[in-house]
Amino acid sequence: MSDDQPPITRATIVGIALASALVPLNSTMVAVALPTLARAFGIGRGKAGVLITVYLLAMLIGQPLAGRLSDAIGNKRLVMVSVVGFGVCSFGAALSTKFVWLVASRASQAVFASALAPAVQSMLRSLSAPSDRCQVFGILGSVIGVGAAAGPIVGGVLVGSFGWKAIFLVNLPVVAIILVVLATVKVESIQLVNTDPRMHLDKRKPQLLNPTYVAAFATQALTNLGQYSLLLIAPIVFDERGWKSGETGLALSALTIGLIVMSPIGGRYGDEFGRRWAVTRGLGVAVVGGLILLPFGIGVSPPILISTLGAFGIGLGFASPSILAAGLEAVSDERSGIAAGLLSASRYVGSILASLLLSAFVADNGSGARIMFIATAAASMLAMTVGFRLPQHPASNTPLAQVT
Repeated sequence: MSDDQPPITRATIVGIALASALVPLNSTMVAVALPTLARAFGIGRGKAGVLITVYLLAMLIGQPLAGRLSDAIGNKRLVMVSVVGFGVCSFGAALSTKFVWLVASRASQAVFASALAPAVQSMLRSLSAPSDRCQVFGILGSVIGVGAAAGPIVGGVLVGSFGWKAIFLVNLPVVAIILVVLATVKVESIQLVNTDPRMHLDKRKPQLLNPTYVAAFATQALTNLGQYSLLLIAPIVFDERGWKSGETGLALSALTIGLIVMSPIGGRYGDEFGRRWAVTRGLGVAVVGGLILLPFGIGVSPPILISTLGAFGIGLGFASPSILAAGLEAVSDERSGIAAGLLSASRYVGSILASLLLSAFVADNGSGARIMFIATAAASMLAMTVGFRLPQHPASNTPLAQVT
């Protein structure tokens, strides 16, 4: 950031972060609306699930590609194009009269959505100084968490009150707000000057293969493996207790609430005490939660499981901003887009591995649940171990140029 440019405000960070929040918001809103959509188009619920599948596949494949595009055309430009495209596709989805048109609109929406996470992360990196970068990413994480938590509630209310088209049309005012915020923002390119020997950027070597970036990628993937191992088995445990879906959703919100509340706090401590310090302390809390579950299987009591969900949310919220900051600081400014794209995709690597474990080891009656608990604890311990390889201190920066 140049000396004559005021620091980025929290309101601006939230406005930019709303672009990333569109992704989980639209994933969970559509999930809630699937039964209604199936009835509206006269298809089975299983077939309607393709609306979720195409979205997730586009996110997994598209994010690294979008990261490269962000580096090529500029992160702010890609955010604006993607937000506009997302809005147009949302409007097209609301106008769909045939299911195949809805699928096409949803797939197109997902393509634009896949660009939002890497472009927004790269943009916020450019807008923030190393001394407060974790705090910026902490606010980002909190806004995304709110989007994920609000999706089922907003989706349910909109579908019940206005019909399924409303879950797509509601994106339009959000898109307008984001574009207004983006119009006021100037993005500054930052050249990293490293203060930690392990963060030295040798441009003769592939930056994405440097030890710091690899450690951040592995920590992120392992963290998500532990998180989703817990999130996927928890509903089965509650179902075996005869809990209703609303009760299960409320219990699972213990993790989301922890993420929302602790991300800004973890970001502040990451800036004050160092990236490695915040990551290892936060993941240490998650490890404790995972270890508590090791003696149990499907018979684990709900209070213990809910407590573990809360511990995971607190720990991951505290650690996540510093994982992201360390990863993006490990590369030069011109590679931040692809770095952000791969880090975002690493989340899906962890969640896919967790779903494969669930399919392979957990039966319909919940037997095999202990395997998921072991995976939760083991992945968290490995993530914390790898987290010790992250740098303690952030990079400093020297302003290069300003582009609008």
